[in-house]
Amino acid sequence: MQALAMLSAAGFAAGIWLVVTALRTRLPRSTREVARERRLLDRTGVTTARAVAAAVCGLVVAVLTGWPVGGLLAAVAALTLPRALGRDRAHEQRLARMEAVASWAEDLAGTMRAARGLDQAVMQTAQTAPTALAPQLTALAVQLRRGLPLHQVLREFADDLADPTVDLVTAVLLYAATRPARDIAGSLDAVAVTARRQAAARMRIAAARARSRSAARIVTAVIVAVVAGLQLLAADFLAGYATAGGQLRLALMGAAAGGCLWWMHRLAAIADMPRILTTTTPATPAAAPQWRNPAWASRP
Repeated sequence: MQALAMLSAAGFAAGIWLVVTALRTRLPRSTREVARERRLLDRTGVTTARAVAAAVCGLVVAVLTGWPVGGLLAAVAALTLPRALGRDRAHEQRLARMEAVASWAEDLAGTMRAARGLDQAVMQTAQTAPTALAPQLTALAVQLRRGLPLHQVLREFADDLADPTVDLVTAVLLYAATRPARDIAGSLDAVAVTARRQAAARMRIAAARARSRSAARIVTAVIVAVVAGLQLLAADFLAGYATAGGQLRLALMGAAAGGCLWWMHRLAAIADMPRILTTTTPATPAAAPQWRNPAWASRP
């Protein structure tokens, strides 16, 4: 009987996933829409497949244990624990992007020292762009070849990535594109040094906080193993949780455990720098770019 209920639950969840997949449109999306979806995925880590898998896990647990709250907690755990306790892919992506920005800035500086114009330097460096920035820089070069103004293309490039380190390079290029400026190569070298220092600092902080993440993994694994073992080997010991009062206590304990894990995850998170570029696009190419606290803008 339980096996039939499990099959029914799995079939229901699979049907929901098929309906959602069929209703999703596959229309071409703009670069900004793709960037917004990527940033949302980076913040939440939730995809359609993961949501369906979590729902199936919750239904299976609810059917096997007879605990509705247990099924809900299992679904929430399946949805959030892989991101909270697994590899910090967002941190790895930020590190890779910082290193890519530093390499790109150095490449730009060297190209401009070879008496290349700003547009030509950007298009040339896009051909050998680091992997973490290659798609965005390739799209930027394509827009420049189509004759779009450099300041407009750079604004869109910065808004699509929405990365504080990318803003540093973009601010230097915007300043050079809209005003007479000297020693742009030197400013780009300074940005590269800053990006590498930020990456090194992130690595040191992440290494120091890795122990907290490991401890959280161990505690969570022990709790899950103990509850699963008792359910399989000593179900009578957990019979009290089948009542309404037991479900309430289970919900309170689950909320407390989830709150502790969330707090640990927040403590282990590394805050990003604020972006220095505003989202306001200059109305004309002659208009100066708007940024906050441009430390290098006062240089001759």
